[in-house]
Amino acid sequence: MTVSTIKGLALAGLSALALTGCVSLLPETEPVAVYRLSSPEPRQADGEVDRVIVEIERPMAPAGLSGDEIAIQVSDQHLAYMAGARWISPAPSLIQNLVIDTFHSDDTGIDPVRPADAIRGEYELRLDLREFEAAYDQGADAAPVVRVRIAARLIRESGREFVGSQVFSAEVRARENRAGAIIDAFNAASRQAVDDLARWTADSTG
Repeated sequence: MTVSTIKGLALAGLSALALTGCVSLLPETEPVAVYRLSSPEPRQADGEVDRVIVEIERPMAPAGLSGDEIAIQVSDQHLAYMAGARWISPAPSLIQNLVIDTFHSDDTGIDPVRPADAIRGEYELRLDLREFEAAYDQGADAAPVVRVRIAARLIRESGREFVGSQVFSAEVRARENRAGAIIDAFNAASRQAVDDLARWTADSTG
């Protein structure tokens, strides 16, 4: 998947930024809506002391998915971005936060930490964000399908032992070809993929 020059793209209320080899920012005078992924509610503290600490790395991502632009796949070879809209933070940070919030909400027995916390975890979860875009697979006028794909590798800190790896994918089609519905589909697909990732991690560390 490559980013190339795309001009004048009209997608029923969505338009792609003009791309000239690198991502062009929208003019400062144009209004920009900022979106975030929804997170599950945190669990209540249950007094458990025997929990597993897992360090959650910020996902690696290809250049086209590493910023705060909302990615749109318009063909097999072209990636554009939704005009007038941004994620609240770069996509890899969104996924890292969602993974951490999911562990905080589920009774998996895992306490997630970030590398910046300087807390030595028993395991390290390394992530690659492979897909995070809305694909117009049925034409420019139809509602797109949001695809999220995350590759995970689990490392045991003691002895740097490789525990296992897994790829987690989810697809959710937007209800309609509008920004709000597309963001809802991003939320649903991301939650589905990350829920599966959280269960796998809990099973692998249990």
